[in-house]
Amino acid sequence: MELLEVYTDDNETKIGVADRNVVHYYELWHREIACWIINDKNEVLLQRRSANKKQQPNMLAVTAGHIDLQESPIEATMREVTEEIGINDVEEKDFIYLGTFKANNKNNYHYKYVYLLRTNKKLENLKMQESEVSELLYVSLDKLKEMISSSNNELTFAKHYYTPIILNKIEELLNYEDHLTSKYIEKTMPDELIIKDNEDLKKKLSERIKKIESGKAKMLTIDEAFEKFDNLLWK
Repeated sequence: MELLEVYTDDNETKIGVADRNVVHYYELWHREIACWIINDKNEVLLQRRSANKKQQPNMLAVTAGHIDLQESPIEATMREVTEEIGINDVEEKDFIYLGTFKANNKNNYHYKYVYLLRTNKKLENLKMQESEVSELLYVSLDKLKEMISSSNNELTFAKHYYTPIILNKIEELLNYEDHLTSKYIEKTMPDELIIKDNEDLKKKLSERIKKIESGKAKMLTIDEAFEKFDNLLWK
């Protein structure tokens, strides 16, 4: 028996605990997570759901799952990426929070907490949970958009209202990161410093962006970034 916490329809108050099957059958509000995993080539990691899954078997999805009892969304996310695809060497700070979305799908009323994880794990270095996943593949963001718009598509999240919102947030983040780590650095840093410290700069900028996304740091405009580059790196 898998127990899930049940919440009010505004997601503010926990009102009880129920078996997963009961939660879905009676369309009780609960919490789930989804994690979009993207490499440095801006390819999204998709996983094909096992043929034995009750819901949406053999379809493609991102890593996702329910939040267990007394578990936080980020804890659930870290657990799911470990269980389903074998990524166990990441920390909480490696995840970027993208938002929480209300979803009243048939037999699945839930609030979905969505995260982004950047990693360059190769497919051969990932370990699938066979009861959940039958295949792993990377697709480019452009290819993913084509799949979403296709009438014959096999993506579990293709028709969800929040998918374009998530994609837009991811692209804004990637574009912002690319702008700061390439064009701006190349215009303002000596060539030898770019070669020597480029990876370190990228790491610091990535950490800064995560702080911005989590609300722990102020988002700078491009003009402010140009004027306050030192603060952007070291603040």
